Amino acid sequence: MLKTLFVCAMLILASGAQAQNTAPKKLEVVNLQLRWLPQFQFAGYYAAVEKGFYAEEGLDVRLHAGAPDRQPVAEVMAGRAQYAEGNSEVLLARLQGKPLVALAAIFQHSASVLLALRKSGIHTAHDLVGKKVMFMDSKNDPDFLTMLLNEGISPDKVSILPSSFNFDDLITGKVDAFNSYLTNEPFFLRQRGIEFTVINPGNYRADFYSDILFTTEDEVRNHPKRVEAMRRATLKGWRYAMANPDEIIDLLIDKYQVKKSRAHLAFEADAMRPLILPDLVEIGYMNPERWRHMADAYVRAGIAEPGYSLQGFLYEAPGQKQLLDWVMRTLLAAIVLLVLISMVAAYFVKINRRLVSAESRLRKVNEALSGNLAEIRELHLRLQEQAIRDPLTGLFNRRYLDETLERELARAKRDGYAITLAMIDLDHFKLVNDTYGHTAGDEVLKDLGRLLQAQAREGDIPCRFGGEEFLLVFPRMTLEVARQRAEQWRETFSQRKTRHGDLEIAVTMSVGLASYPDHGATAEVLLESADQALYKAKAAGRNRVEIAGTA
Repeated sequence: MLKTLFVCAMLILASGAQAQNTAPKKLEVVNLQLRWLPQFQFAGYYAAVEKGFYAEEGLDVRLHAGAPDRQPVAEVMAGRAQYAEGNSEVLLARLQGKPLVALAAIFQHSASVLLALRKSGIHTAHDLVGKKVMFMDSKNDPDFLTMLLNEGISPDKVSILPSSFNFDDLITGKVDAFNSYLTNEPFFLRQRGIEFTVINPGNYRADFYSDILFTTEDEVRNHPKRVEAMRRATLKGWRYAMANPDEIIDLLIDKYQVKKSRAHLAFEADAMRPLILPDLVEIGYMNPERWRHMADAYVRAGIAEPGYSLQGFLYEAPGQKQLLDWVMRTLLAAIVLLVLISMVAAYFVKINRRLVSAESRLRKVNEALSGNLAEIRELHLRLQEQAIRDPLTGLFNRRYLDETLERELARAKRDGYAITLAMIDLDHFKLVNDTYGHTAGDEVLKDLGRLLQAQAREGDIPCRFGGEEFLLVFPRMTLEVARQRAEQWRETFSQRKTRHGDLEIAVTMSVGLASYPDHGATAEVLLESADQALYKAKAAGRNRVEIAGTA
């Protein structure tokens, strides 16, 4: 009897599904505006068209290439395209009142960077001051503006030029830095053997989503099924493209007449993988908190107003589905299945009674075990932290420095930026210990540690090197900027008095600076150079800052 009821229910459901699947679909024409010319950057959209994923959803999607005078936000707002793919300017347009809706973030990390020739001496964002830098504008490249402001650089100090879209302007020296894509322009420079530097906003707390599929509130409100279908087919296309890059490269060359070489398209596909992260993150994933972080960055940059609301900006599928023509068959099947489930449930009630006492005992054992595991994890984390921290000052210790400096140098060599080391030594510290005692000396060391920790940037590595010596590692900081900061610290500490009981102890410090690549390319050489600069500061009278290798 139970078997007969189950078979009936399945037949009813199958007949409804078959009736739905055999219903003819009329393809709706949909226009989708891309950001630029055909290339692998838009592989998912071409895959969705050519593999029939859009057609399966009843859509006839027309892809339109971008151009300087045909940008995604403008095309969608003008009604020439219902959907488009854009960068972080989509959020900025929303904050400025345009009713746009983000459907999916294809790139988890933006590919927008500034490229500079290595011979120009530009290694960090600070090196852009006084230079000619080409990008579109704050509306289409707001991540660059956010990067400058995050670093305390006024945009007025940079000569910002509108993009010519001609990469030769960088190679011939007409501009010092050029707005580029990590997946594209570096290929040209490597092909020609030209050394270059990448200035990535993501390294300056401007790590934004990009290549975002978006539409308008009107489209979401008036065509909810089409929006769902468009998003579903697009993400299916992207999954296919990232799993079959060679096939899509053939398609771009053979059908879409892409002018890039096969090697260039393969480079583009490989460079996109760490930006999309298809093996780690669901393609199209969007974190509301990250969108708010981006919006807050625009507010700090002065290109968006505070008190914004992102309600309605992030797409959410409708919570209720409309009744289909086969709903009655589904209800009938549900009734039959309910009878079946009720009969099976009666049997499991008996089994459940026998399991109650056993479950209670198991829960008590679990609770005890969970408590012990939590204590073990907490102890493990505490021991890990203690292993890399100086117990007196709370700064990183020499062991952590030795492990980290090599890694930071390798990253600087790969990405082409500077690293500066500042070695600090307290002047006449032995006299402090002899006069006031070692407990007072420890208070002075802790006071200096607090100052260095408070003034360090995110990403800096402040360490106690040993005794009264401290060392700070400054990734992406030039010698001149480091010298200014060291002078500020030296002056602040010289006017600062450490309290120990009723005593006020005044101590000065000397600082030696060395940097990669100016003074060495290995950790050993850089540490030796910084130590020599510190010795020079001591020999010159103490309470001063000296740079390695200077007269």
